[in-house]
Amino acid sequence: MFYLIGVDGGGTGCRAVVADMAGNILAKADGGAANIATNLDLARKNILDTIGLAFDKAGIAPSEITNSSAVLGLAGSNLGNYANELASDLPFRQSQIVNDSRITLEGAIGANDGCIAAIGTGSVFACRDKTGVRMLGGWGFLLGDDGSGAALGHDLLRLTILAADGVSSHSDLTRQVLSGFENQVGNIVEAAKNFAPKDFAEFAPDIVTASQNGDVNGSRLMQQHSELVRLSIDAAGFDPAKPFCMLGGLGAIYLNLLPEKYRQAAHPPIGNALSGALQMAKQLYTNP
Repeated sequence: MFYLIGVDGGGTGCRAVVADMAGNILAKADGGAANIATNLDLARKNILDTIGLAFDKAGIAPSEITNSSAVLGLAGSNLGNYANELASDLPFRQSQIVNDSRITLEGAIGANDGCIAAIGTGSVFACRDKTGVRMLGGWGFLLGDDGSGAALGHDLLRLTILAADGVSSHSDLTRQVLSGFENQVGNIVEAAKNFAPKDFAEFAPDIVTASQNGDVNGSRLMQQHSELVRLSIDAAGFDPAKPFCMLGGLGAIYLNLLPEKYRQAAHPPIGNALSGALQMAKQLYTNP
């Protein structure tokens, strides 16, 4: 028998689905981080381990992975030569690696034209129209991921330090952060040296709550990043007459901060990134 595999891999975790050639889902599994630009070797291991777990759940022999066709939507695949390096070291019968925003778009709006904004630990924006698929963002935490939980958390720590130095004003939010580091800026600096994006993103819920409660610094951060989100959505190709989805843990939060035209255009997604990967695999490998 032959099988279809869909993979959704990001900086926080990896999800895999195995299906028969008609697209009937046999099993799903979750695994570790799979951003190939962050750690290619670890990402490969986590991807194959997660697929192996899905095969085990489905009662399929591990050796059958060589009879499988896969679409892998992976964070970091738009950077460097990582996707080509990974592709040359995969055991599938055939496979295609795309950016995770591509499978998210497919899952959210199907074959329709439209636009998505996926905002969680990282952020990415994508649009499909008659000219094809256009993606922006997804450049990673160091120089991108505007609006993301990681970017919010990073900016909050910087703002806390500025307030502690007397450059800007404290609020309950920044005092709370400083207190969590024993009121020592040096402790923030030392801890942040070892932070991954997900560690910065852990501050995002506090920022959202503080903003909703009127905290001046929480509101300031959310306003700054919501404007970057709005500009990114427009640059991706937002059209209020076409499907539009705000996705990820912060998607709904930002939607409430955007102008009315975005809220009116927004619709729930048809599916998720994993279903998008499986749908792409079905289109690629079962159609004549």
